[in-house]
Amino acid sequence: MQLKHHNQASQALPTSGDHNIKESQPPQPNYFTQIARYFRNLSISDKICGGYALALCVAIGGTTVGMVAGNHYYRRTNNQIHIDGESRLLNNLQVALMRTKNTQERLNYWVDKPEIFDVKNKQLKNQLEVLKSSLFKVTNLSESQNIEGLPYLLTSYEPLVINYIQRLETLSQKLNKLPNKPGNKIVKRKLLSNFDRQRIGLKLDKAVNDLAEIVDRAALQEDAARESLLRAQALRLQIIIGSMALSIVVAALLASYTSRAIAKPIGAVTKIAQRVSQESNFQLQVPVTSTDEVGVLGASLNQLIQKVNHLLEEVKFKQENQILQNEKMATLGRMLAGVAHEINNPINFIYANIDPAKNYVEDILELLKTYEAEIPNPPAAVSAKAEQIDIDFLKEDLMKIFDSMEVGAERAKAIILSLKDFSRLDEAAPQAVDLHACIDSSLLILNSRIKNGVEVVRNYGNIPTVEGYMGLLYQVFVNVINNALDAVEEKAKIEKINSEEMRKQSGSESVKQEAPSFLPKIVIATEYLDDDSVVVRISDNGTGIPAASQAKMFETFFTTKPRGVGTGLGLAIGREIIVKKHGGTINCWSEVGTGTEFAIALPIEH
Repeated sequence: MQLKHHNQASQALPTSGDHNIKESQPPQPNYFTQIARYFRNLSISDKICGGYALALCVAIGGTTVGMVAGNHYYRRTNNQIHIDGESRLLNNLQVALMRTKNTQERLNYWVDKPEIFDVKNKQLKNQLEVLKSSLFKVTNLSESQNIEGLPYLLTSYEPLVINYIQRLETLSQKLNKLPNKPGNKIVKRKLLSNFDRQRIGLKLDKAVNDLAEIVDRAALQEDAARESLLRAQALRLQIIIGSMALSIVVAALLASYTSRAIAKPIGAVTKIAQRVSQESNFQLQVPVTSTDEVGVLGASLNQLIQKVNHLLEEVKFKQENQILQNEKMATLGRMLAGVAHEINNPINFIYANIDPAKNYVEDILELLKTYEAEIPNPPAAVSAKAEQIDIDFLKEDLMKIFDSMEVGAERAKAIILSLKDFSRLDEAAPQAVDLHACIDSSLLILNSRIKNGVEVVRNYGNIPTVEGYMGLLYQVFVNVINNALDAVEEKAKIEKINSEEMRKQSGSESVKQEAPSFLPKIVIATEYLDDDSVVVRISDNGTGIPAASQAKMFETFFTTKPRGVGTGLGLAIGREIIVKKHGGTINCWSEVGTGTEFAIALPIEH
């Protein structure tokens, strides 16, 4: 046992040479895997056609093979049935030989009766013809191997029978030449006796016996052949049915494999699609194992899932930025509201005290006037002081200062009111909004930019107030007017650069003295759009917007401004405010180099 275990262990350890030999042997090709891979890469129509064609070929081929094999056994057995015909020929030969021999042997008894003798002689002649015909037919079967002993029998007895027939014919001719006379009876008996004394009759008896044995043997062979034929017919039927059943099974297996090869990838694609839609898991991917239509569908679905995932990430990022922007605007609104409230108190205090202070100063000036009238020659010190402070200019300018203070306080109050209105971004319900006041407040907020040489034309129509959210409308108008200011400032900058280049090229100072050819201008018009809505048109003569950008200008995060200057949210949020919050519309018409116009339509009743 130890020796056997040691031998097994030693056999299990390969040598380095064996290892190198194994590594050097090329891998055996797996033809089934190659065929399966080729079949997977076929199109669905080719798979269906190929699968059913192969199944049909197998069914037809199997059935054909079964029929050919069954017919082969049937024909081989059916050849043995020919023994029946050969046996009949032998039987006919035997009967003809026996009848001829019997008739020949009985002629001697009818010599005394010429009429009967002649009849029997003619009968013998006819039987000879039958015998010759039967012998000829049997002789043609000499090459047949179906009946055992027949070739030997023909070889042995055919010359004997032919000799017998020839002698009988000779005897018959001699007898026919003898007339029916009493003297010829002895001659006829002598001829017949001489023929009977020949030993050919004994040999014929042996030939008849041997022929009878062959006929019996043929009958036995015929019975066996018929049994074999029945078995061959049953075997042929079994082979055909078996081959058809096997072909059907193979065809069904091929059809099942074809169906699985088509349905399995489709099932995988369907399962992934259902999981993606149910679980909202856009990280899933369809396993692509073929290049047919299902493989293309799976790859397309993978690309679609990736694009949807990418779009969802972009939307999530945009939503986060928009939420951040909304939070900034809300924080800015709250801050502006707080600042406006804090500034409004001292401004109100200043504005409220301007009139009393103005009245007090007027009283003092009136008192000073009375003093000058009562004391026309004031002391030198008073006159010197009055001259030092320029009392006449002071009395004249002091009231102007109060008037300018009043105007400034009113302007500050208006700005604070605009800031308070602008900060109202979270109104719960729509209220009546005066669009003209809203536009004026927006212009007031942007006054620092407007006063830099930009002409603003207000063409206000006679329109009613509309129901809306004032703070949100402020945001829209400020954004649109701010964009218009950017456009006209950009064009003014371009015109200035072009003018300087022309001056440098001309080399003269005449261009410098000319007035600027471009005058920035913004026109704001309001009018009825129909009986139920009004429209605010804000147009400029700035640079204009390219056609490619006009199709995207209301998309979130789309901007043509430099990075860090524009967020791409102004027009997107403005459209959402006008369309979703107020049920209106906002449209844009622009031409590069000519200008841009925004038309904001708002329903009168929300």
